[in-house]
Amino acid sequence: MNQFIQATTNRAQSNFLGFSQLLYIMSGGKKALVFVANGSEDIEVVATVDILRRGGVDVKLCSVEKNDEKPLTCANNIQIVPDLHIDDVQGQEFDAVIVPGGSKGTDKITACKKAGVILLDHYKANKIVAAICAGPIALSAHLCTAEKNARRHDVTCYPEVAKLLQNQFKSVKLDQSVVDSEVNHRRLITSQGPATAIEFSLKILSRLTNEKKAEEIRTKVLA
Repeated sequence: MNQFIQATTNRAQSNFLGFSQLLYIMSGGKKALVFVANGSEDIEVVATVDILRRGGVDVKLCSVEKNDEKPLTCANNIQIVPDLHIDDVQGQEFDAVIVPGGSKGTDKITACKKAGVILLDHYKANKIVAAICAGPIALSAHLCTAEKNARRHDVTCYPEVAKLLQNQFKSVKLDQSVVDSEVNHRRLITSQGPATAIEFSLKILSRLTNEKKAEEIRTKVLA
């Protein structure tokens, strides 16, 4: 009986991996990295990973904590287990690098020099760089001081942190839930907060794959 259960489990796992691999191939083999820390905003982390994985993107959660602590505790006490630590991804290339909000989590991503190197390298390589809620603060710290072109972007963010960004970017558009700036081929994407997390994620997915795929996932999750 135990052998039967194990064999059934193995087949189920194999089928799941096969389906995941098929989605990944259909997405064009796109890869995304989502930074996370203790205090990151729960919805923004989970929604982003969920939407992108549904779209076939290979998404990895990357801890920026100083140690390899597992699990991490998000802003509202949901615990998550990161796939990687910041030390594991130095020199690697992704199609998108994403910063969730949550004030405490954002502070740690902003203070993490290794995360800054990854964000700047990917921005310069014309990869997608995205942030939501307080996350644009990290973009401001890591991009605007090192890359003058970054200051030409229109962004949005959580309204309470807008004043911190007004002198860093071209403008802060609080009348838009998601802003994909025309500068840099619309590859810098920002959004306002938990309520806009799905739209934020769908916008990233549309850039990584296409509008048809994003609309397909939108229909599935918002039906």
